[in-house]
Amino acid sequence: MTDEPSKPRHETARYFAELEARIVQRLHAEAGSEESRAALVRSTGVEDPRLIEELCKMGITADELICLRFIPLVLVAWAENSADAEEREAIHAEAKKLGIGEDSTAWLVLETWLQKRPPGLGVDAWKRYIRGTMKKLTLNAANRLIHLTERQMIAVAKASGDASELGKVSHKESLMIDRLLTIMHEQAERP
Repeated sequence: MTDEPSKPRHETARYFAELEARIVQRLHAEAGSEESRAALVRSTGVEDPRLIEELCKMGITADELICLRFIPLVLVAWAENSADAEEREAIHAEAKKLGIGEDSTAWLVLETWLQKRPPGLGVDAWKRYIRGTMKKLTLNAANRLIHLTERQMIAVAKASGDASELGKVSHKESLMIDRLLTIMHEQAERP
């Protein structure tokens, strides 16, 4: 037996690690500027300095802020410890519906999260983002956003599985969906 089959895998892994490092470096450089911080505050209306700082640490600029909207879908895809091709495809389809193109930085951020589970920092930032978003919405609009997110999460969960499981939501995915919906409902009901 030779090690030849593992060599291409190793080279591929190294290539993607280097690519990810370059992307992250570029995002951090862009997001770390005072101009970028000010743009985030303007575009979001969020004045929570901790959230703005976390977004900057994650390399999120005003243009990529839309990515936070996809954290619930990404977490559902990762509920069973990997985001498979069908789940990634379902998330990509939702991104395209919102006008996120494959050549955008937002797409690169989303793709990074689909290749490697988002760090806890990303989830915490999403929670604060949702809190800020829900404060600005009427209860009716907040409920519509929750319902839309629920439908999208279920679509991602149903996208994967073998022939006998296709169209089913796994127990782990269901738990994740319930957890994320609870967070959203709690934020919608805050005074």
